[in-house]
Amino acid sequence: MKKIIPVLLLIMIFALGTGVSLAESNVQIFVVICDTQAVVNFTGNMDAGYDVYYQLFSGSGATGTPLSGLRQVQVDAAYAFSENISYTGGTVAVGAIGSAKVFIARETNSNSVTGDTFVVDDLNDGCNNAQNPLGTSVDAGSGTTTTVTTTGGSNILSPFGGVINPSANATPEPIVVIGARTTLLVGRSATPGVLFAECDQSLPGAAPGLLYDSDNIVIFWSWFAKTEQLVQDHIAQAQYDVTLNRAPLVEVQVSTIQQRTQNFWVFYTANIGKLRPGGYGVEFKLSWKQAINDGFDDYGPGTPTETVFSTCTFNIEPNPFGINVTDASLMYSVR
Repeated sequence: MKKIIPVLLLIMIFALGTGVSLAESNVQIFVVICDTQAVVNFTGNMDAGYDVYYQLFSGSGATGTPLSGLRQVQVDAAYAFSENISYTGGTVAVGAIGSAKVFIARETNSNSVTGDTFVVDDLNDGCNNAQNPLGTSVDAGSGTTTTVTTTGGSNILSPFGGVINPSANATPEPIVVIGARTTLLVGRSATPGVLFAECDQSLPGAAPGLLYDSDNIVIFWSWFAKTEQLVQDHIAQAQYDVTLNRAPLVEVQVSTIQQRTQNFWVFYTANIGKLRPGGYGVEFKLSWKQAINDGFDDYGPGTPTETVFSTCTFNIEPNPFGINVTDASLMYSVR
């Protein structure tokens, strides 16, 4: 019997919807690569309108020959799903590495990925049994160009261009964790101080990383829709309540509407400045005066998503450079 080595376990919590987070949507992944098939195991919670998608490859890092098309796992609420899926595009020799690309997207559009896409590798050292009740995914197309693949970095668009923290390295945690999970990003972010207001729901790519009291802190969030007019409708109806340590953010800047990827985006940014060492927490609340549509789903009064609540927690450490910080913001009390 093959010993299950949990090197492929990742917790993925995605920023879903139009740049906002639906806190329950997540997936825990365990994939076993075999000679002519793979055993995929997914557990987690899923908001209405979203599903898990995956694709298998003959090489590490989602390279080599696609061993399957893009597969859609249709799940809702709390779920536990396993599948024994036979390869359609080749085999993986014993001692070789195969991989799986996994993400969450709208159940009607696999290209509507707004959170992180993860690639997990496994050495074919024998097969194993499914961990959960067996189910059957559905064909969602070829999938190899469905979305940008990352291996722990972020694909959350930055208000300053590109993405935040594009080169994050996330270390998977074991299956059993006693107490709270630690931040999955160890060390400095590639874009230190640029913090997604809903980062707790978008780990590991959006993890704040190690922050110093000499860093300039900018908190941002975003919204995207299928057309420029739909973004404008959101701006007109959105009611944001965003706080840092329960103090409202002030002088929030709203960007012009811009086309990035295949959609239109607006970014909201608050330049916080430098902060004293200690613990901090962002609380993000969003509602709408009237119902809107983003070209994919409805939001606001009388719709399935009437409000959104998300968080971002982080710590500020004394800088190691010997800089005496005298201009730290005093607006936000240290926890």
